[in-house]
Amino acid sequence: METLLDLVHYAEGRDAMDTAASEELRQWTRTGTGTGTAETTYDGVPEYAFGPREHSGRAPVHDFAGRHPVPGRTAAAFENMPQLAVLGTVGDRPRDWLPAGQAMERVLLQATLDGLATSLTSQALERPELRWAVRDPQSATGFIKMVLRLGYGPAGPGTRRRPVHEVLDIE
Repeated sequence: METLLDLVHYAEGRDAMDTAASEELRQWTRTGTGTGTAETTYDGVPEYAFGPREHSGRAPVHDFAGRHPVPGRTAAAFENMPQLAVLGTVGDRPRDWLPAGQAMERVLLQATLDGLATSLTSQALERPELRWAVRDPQSATGFIKMVLRLGYGPAGPGTRRRPVHEVLDIE
């Protein structure tokens, strides 16, 4: 667990210093008002859904604000030893990816039914030089697909979604 937390924090630090990662974050977040903001688009994470800044604790919390302050945003203390689950597969081919996605869907739905809050923590998995270190070398699960944080907390605000007809072709 300590190693996994260290890898996530290391990846977050690398992302904060990486110009390309910062630009990608900027493209997928919506702040302020006007064109391309939370009020005018369905894509991206609007600033009202960023959640509080981490005041203390070691929980892996993706800060969608990046290095940009958001006026009025609060700070909160997070736990030092979060409950993490690692989802992985034995293989890393397309036939392995679908069951992994289905398993993640079931875990997320069951967690919701059980009143748990969840967040996806993929920072260390997005860096090839760190991805291998996330896995447990004593496990047959050699390809980690996602790290999930599970716990109790306040519900986040709802965000806009695209209409179904823009996302799916149903015939």
